[in-house]
Amino acid sequence: MSKTVKLTYIFTYLLVLSTKLLAQSHFSVYVFDIKNNTAISNAAIVMESTGKGTYTDNNGYFELDNSSKNEIIVISKIGYETKRLHSSKIENTIYLTPKSNNLNETIIHGFSSSQLKKITPDQIYFSKKDIEKLPFILGEKDIIKLIQLTPGIQPASEGQSGLLVRGGNASMNLTLLDNVYLHNTAHLGGLFTAINSDFVHSLSFSKAGFDGQFGGRLSSITEINTLEKPKTTSFNGSIGLLAAKITGNIKINEKNSLLVSGRRSYLEVLKPLINDNESILGDTKNYFLYDFLTKYRYEFNAKSSFEAFTYITRDNFSDKTKVKSRKLVWGNLLIGANFRHNYSENLNSKTTVSNSYYEFEFSDNNFPFNYDAKNTFNNFSIKHTLSLKWNNKLLKFGGNFDINSTLPKRINASIDYTPIVVQNQVRFHFKETAIFGDLELPISNKTSLKTGLRIINYRLDNNVFVEKNNRIEYEPRLSLKYDLTSQNAFKLSYQRISQFMHQASIPGLSLPIDFFITSTKVIKPQISDQLSFGYTHEHNGFQLNSSIYYKKISNYTEFINGAANNLFNSDIFNDIAVGSLNSYGLEVSVKKKIKRFTSQTAFTLSRSIANFKVINEGKDFPATFDRPININTILRYQLNKRIEIGALFIYTSGQTYTRPKDVRIINEEPLLNFEQKNRSRYPSYHRLDLSCTYSFKPKKKWNSKLNLTLYNVYNQKNTFNIYHKIDGDLSQSYSFSEVREALFPFIPTLNWLFKF
Repeated sequence: MSKTVKLTYIFTYLLVLSTKLLAQSHFSVYVFDIKNNTAISNAAIVMESTGKGTYTDNNGYFELDNSSKNEIIVISKIGYETKRLHSSKIENTIYLTPKSNNLNETIIHGFSSSQLKKITPDQIYFSKKDIEKLPFILGEKDIIKLIQLTPGIQPASEGQSGLLVRGGNASMNLTLLDNVYLHNTAHLGGLFTAINSDFVHSLSFSKAGFDGQFGGRLSSITEINTLEKPKTTSFNGSIGLLAAKITGNIKINEKNSLLVSGRRSYLEVLKPLINDNESILGDTKNYFLYDFLTKYRYEFNAKSSFEAFTYITRDNFSDKTKVKSRKLVWGNLLIGANFRHNYSENLNSKTTVSNSYYEFEFSDNNFPFNYDAKNTFNNFSIKHTLSLKWNNKLLKFGGNFDINSTLPKRINASIDYTPIVVQNQVRFHFKETAIFGDLELPISNKTSLKTGLRIINYRLDNNVFVEKNNRIEYEPRLSLKYDLTSQNAFKLSYQRISQFMHQASIPGLSLPIDFFITSTKVIKPQISDQLSFGYTHEHNGFQLNSSIYYKKISNYTEFINGAANNLFNSDIFNDIAVGSLNSYGLEVSVKKKIKRFTSQTAFTLSRSIANFKVINEGKDFPATFDRPININTILRYQLNKRIEIGALFIYTSGQTYTRPKDVRIINEEPLLNFEQKNRSRYPSYHRLDLSCTYSFKPKKKWNSKLNLTLYNVYNQKNTFNIYHKIDGDLSQSYSFSEVREALFPFIPTLNWLFKF
């Protein structure tokens, strides 16, 4: 062999060797159970080409060297579905799914972001894994934000609370935390919601095809389950510029465990740095929030368990300027207990006893009015559900009994510093008793059926304002799914829902100022009939979900007048108009993952049209929360094993409002004269957020990340409130000016997230 050939051979060998060395990588990964978010120990990690591998330790952690970029990694554990992943798709945390051997487990625990397996359209399940894929918003990965980024659901404008689902208002959503009613789900401005995602195990959301066990709200059902009993004690939390939080899932012994979680904001820290008087961070404004949860769990034996929990949320906002002084305080207090028992492998039950209390207080001196208002709502509930499965069929049945009381408003007011005599409202008491049942079964190889019925009896106690009222409503539900192929499915659902609570909002104020009144003999319960048709396609990392819907709400309520003086009528029922709401729309979501890049876009085109005989001369007009266009996009890119980049863009049409036309002089006092109902619209809402997260190398039992989030990157002044000032005097002339307030400017924030 010549010298030249030898040199060429050596050079080629070294080149190949160096290429292999460059292709090699190192993995530091945790393996968790997707069902209860606990570490999986002794899971086998094997490189498919060589058979070499390792096992996870007690914390679910493993390290693996010398894995080619083209390697297939196999993760397996008895009792779990085996997972095969390409080495380029290995992330910091891998989730394994428990094997499902019966129908009940498939329905309750087998959900994922996939829609193909679900019979009902527009039903979504999110696990802890889905939460971790969220973009950061001011250092938070918020579970309610995850819902808002799906089609058909819109966040209320800045300063408002709740979700707007298919044209409905915030009162039409039922939110359950560990099966306990949560009245208000948002903190001020929508930056933070009332749910700290660190204590969330899973979330199920439906906007059609409701289970028979759920009722009383027309638009959506959100079930949030907190973390389950851990195998080992763990803590996680974060410290940032805007808020700090910590959650501990503590194993006391084999039968006892404790979940504790707390969060507190401190936006006032940023005020000296930003000092934007047009936003919530101005010198004259102050705001803070906190929430706290504690849950105790006890296992009697393998078949029975008990848990009791308390959850508290609180918001406090004040605004003191030269022309006004405004204050808002509101919060929830939840107390609940759940008892579960498995009679056999095929029959189990759950019993819940709970009390939920909500209180809101508001004061303002918006000329010429000076007032403070308060409203409360309390719900005591007992609920029992049985689940029976046999031969690929599932039957759920049970009942619930609720005792409710509401104080719609209690007002102290004056005009031009002259007291107004306002007869304070009394509390309204009403009871709801319901029985329900659901049956789910396959009717052919390609077709599945789910049908249900809820029968509810409503009883209102009499007081000085209303007579005793007793009525029964029947609520049928039906869903069908047809599998065209293994990758395509069509779905159809119909449901009728009754709601005995009515939300009356002050249209001119984009704040959580809502009065809740009960159904009477005159104001009948709101009835929603909804028909929804959906199509789902999934293939090779691509998901397409679409649906069209039509919803008609009878006995829909609004204030007759569009100004704050609605507050001062002695009988709130004199202010209420009863009409109808028609909502229809097209919803599309597209999701695609290409190696380390994931994109998700949701698009909604919809209309919500209201009609009242006594408003707008009986002509149709857009409802307060009519938002014709809603678009949002999430982008996520895993730059490497340590760095993740994210982006979120939101655009939605502004809500409608009633604008003054001119100023009129009545009894030598200037009063605003308003245009037709909801003829004007707030400016469109849009915002871009960017985030970058760096994951530090895990050290034994410690894992941490550093997140930088740029909220509202281009500093868009999104309107959260519009009010009108009257200028001039009798000697000259009067005019009015419109003042638009914004809450949140461009805000950079740095958060340190940790887990141990």
